[in-house]
Amino acid sequence: MKHKEVKCILNEGMPTHKNPFEKGRLIVTFQVQFPPDKWLPAAKISQLEKLLPARQEVIVPDQAEDCVLQRFDPVEAEQERARQRREAYDSGDDDVHGQRVQCASH
Repeated sequence: MKHKEVKCILNEGMPTHKNPFEKGRLIVTFQVQFPPDKWLPAAKISQLEKLLPARQEVIVPDQAEDCVLQRFDPVEAEQERARQRREAYDSGDDDVHGQRVQCASH
């Protein structure tokens, strides 16, 4: 990961309008702070690892769910939102546009 890199997880974001069981993208921005490269030479790292206790094994809880981080492009996301808005407008959904009125003819 790079500092300020943006990824997304599909179907884990906010529920979509009028369909609470369909979820959007969960957008994740990473904030990573690495020490400078010259902070500790590679040779010293191996010496340090020998002195420190062994790394603990990471145990993933049974309730944990796997997810896949995907590339996220904010421009593409905005284009997709604009397309969805156009489709909602074009669908003629009365709940979105209000009640339609017909003029009386004489």
